[in-house]
Amino acid sequence: MLTWVEVSREATEHNLRQFRKLIGPKTLLMPVIKSNAYGHGLFEVAKICDQSKEADRICVVSLDEAVALIKAGIKKQIVILSFYELDKAQISLAIEHKVAFPVYRLDQIKFLNKIAKTNKSQALVHLKIDIGTTRIGVLPKDALTFAKKIKQLKNLELEGIYGHFASSEDDKTFTNQQQTTFEQVVRELKVSQIQIPIKHLACSAATTFYKQSHFNAVRLGLSLYGLYPSKPATKIVILKPALSLNTKIVQVKDIPPNTKIGYGGTYSTKKNTTLAVLPVGYWDGLDRRMGNNAEVLIKGKRCPVRGRICMNLTMVDVSVVKNVKAGDTVTIIGQQGNQKISANDIAAKIGTINYEVVDRINPLIKRIVK
Repeated sequence: MLTWVEVSREATEHNLRQFRKLIGPKTLLMPVIKSNAYGHGLFEVAKICDQSKEADRICVVSLDEAVALIKAGIKKQIVILSFYELDKAQISLAIEHKVAFPVYRLDQIKFLNKIAKTNKSQALVHLKIDIGTTRIGVLPKDALTFAKKIKQLKNLELEGIYGHFASSEDDKTFTNQQQTTFEQVVRELKVSQIQIPIKHLACSAATTFYKQSHFNAVRLGLSLYGLYPSKPATKIVILKPALSLNTKIVQVKDIPPNTKIGYGGTYSTKKNTTLAVLPVGYWDGLDRRMGNNAEVLIKGKRCPVRGRICMNLTMVDVSVVKNVKAGDTVTIIGQQGNQKISANDIAAKIGTINYEVVDRINPLIKRIVK
């Protein structure tokens, strides 16, 4: 195994405990493990959360993810946040395992009710309100009408209502507007005698900064993995990064001055250089913008990337490392000795967000829980 991802159970559990302290014992803590658990490994992180006393439910993006977790033996209740096909077999299985479905279209609620009735059971649904992020969801003006239609269907249980913030990391004014919109919808439903047990609005950032957004459930996404939604959050919770990305050197060679490296010859050596070749590239999730613009760790030393990132290979200058050889471990994200390279560090260099850096790590790379 030349390239692998390590996921720290201890760090993940630590992060869950940090947010449990923040929200208290009565609020549901629902980790979000969608999209291969933000690159950390869907099944690996699901098992950690399933065994954790701090995690109450597990959130995924789709019915496909929910079914995969059911088949993997995950026992905790699953909440789908975004989308699903109206597939009879999958939905039947999910209803049997008490999966909560998001609803925001009439055909969804009719189909769910039909399947639940056939199975002589109840389908749990959470009404998604578009409070201004302008993605999926029922518009606030239509929420009451839609909720009444749900209540008319006898095999649906309207268990939850939720929304999603657009800018809780950095825009207090708009976040407060979205909060107000959500509260108005909840009040309007209550006046019409529609009381919904579970209300969830807060993501990692909102959970950290806006206590009023907690209601009785929060969705912990990015910060489950020890990544901060913004710099001010570092003063409120202490998180531990859960992921490291590692590989091994496959060749070391000595290169003379004025030697071009990689496609397009975008870097030329200035002096005699010891070059190491790594068996990772943009197929594995390294962004091409890391070419000539990033470092890796080898034997606790920072070694710069030289030349363009290739599909399957990356070259680094290891001149500062003594006795370097093929087979030596290389850390792309993580820590060696006193040196660290974080997803935030890489994101800052290539002009993106930490979410993207970890989420784009190829899912075929083996994840190891330690």
